[in-house]
Amino acid sequence: MAHLGAFRRTPAPPSSLESRSMISLTKRSLARWSLASLALLATAHPALAAAYPQKPITLVVGFSAGSSIDMVARAVGNKLSDKLGQPVLIDNKPGAGGNVAAGLVARAPADGYTLLVVANSIAIAPAVYPNLKFDVQKDLRAVAYVGVGPVIMKVSTQRGFQTLNDVVSYAKAHPGALNFGSSGVGGTPHMATELFNHIAGIKMTHIPYKGGSDALAALIGGQIDVLINPLLGDVASDKVRSLAISGTQRSHLAPGVPTFGEAGYPAYDLGVYYGVVAPSHTPADVVQKVNAAINEVLKDPSVVDALTTRSGITLAPGTPAAFQKFIDQDIARWKSVVEKNPGIVQP
Repeated sequence: MAHLGAFRRTPAPPSSLESRSMISLTKRSLARWSLASLALLATAHPALAAAYPQKPITLVVGFSAGSSIDMVARAVGNKLSDKLGQPVLIDNKPGAGGNVAAGLVARAPADGYTLLVVANSIAIAPAVYPNLKFDVQKDLRAVAYVGVGPVIMKVSTQRGFQTLNDVVSYAKAHPGALNFGSSGVGGTPHMATELFNHIAGIKMTHIPYKGGSDALAALIGGQIDVLINPLLGDVASDKVRSLAISGTQRSHLAPGVPTFGEAGYPAYDLGVYYGVVAPSHTPADVVQKVNAAINEVLKDPSVVDALTTRSGITLAPGTPAAFQKFIDQDIARWKSVVEKNPGIVQP
């Protein structure tokens, strides 16, 4: 204690030997603290994954109830609840071609309890919306790929079109006179139709709705002339006529409808895909746990019946990394399409 008292009374600088000892001690303390911290971080995520989930999970959908992506979310969510042992809730947040929902999830806590069900629009958005308040590749991460299905072109019977060539001939003779609906600017139906306009060399006027089901209702009601929509969610009506479907062969759900290739447009072959993403910093172990659960769900007979047998979707379980690579490639693809055809993004 006398030494300590002397030290307080004589605030002289320590000797070089003391300084080196103090620095060495500080470095050893910091090293031990860093190692302990790293060990804690290394064990935190596995512990989180082991305990996950401890409360309901929300699947956010960027389009209205009844749309094709909503149907996929509900089919997967119902069985995902059984696999993970917690309720899975569907939260529809339509708007801006799915970007309202995507922005919400991008800013959500990265804990695996708020996930986003996506379609092609997640890759289209960066090309169509240059001022997005989130970055698809930096703020979101792929969790699971679900599958891909065809799109089908339908027309209002009020126009009297019998074939795809009837539509193209009329549109060429009357540029802009035909209107087409979609689930929103930048959504898959919008860009699918704009892509066909480009391939066929025609111009039709775009009328966006909040979801595919709303656009289909408008077609049935005669408010729009043309709609290219996913086959999933399609309904039979004497008010509409199906003219062409994407894919290399006809769908067993619409055997009387020719492919776009058969109808004279082989360059047009666009499918609509579905998957699940999460906030970018969601722990990898949580992502893997959800991925494994969804892959199991896709093998469930009731899900196969709902999405493949009755809806034409080819289910394809895979890894988060493979789905992320797919999204990155699709983003590059749509940026190239829009750069070459800047007028394509006009509403």
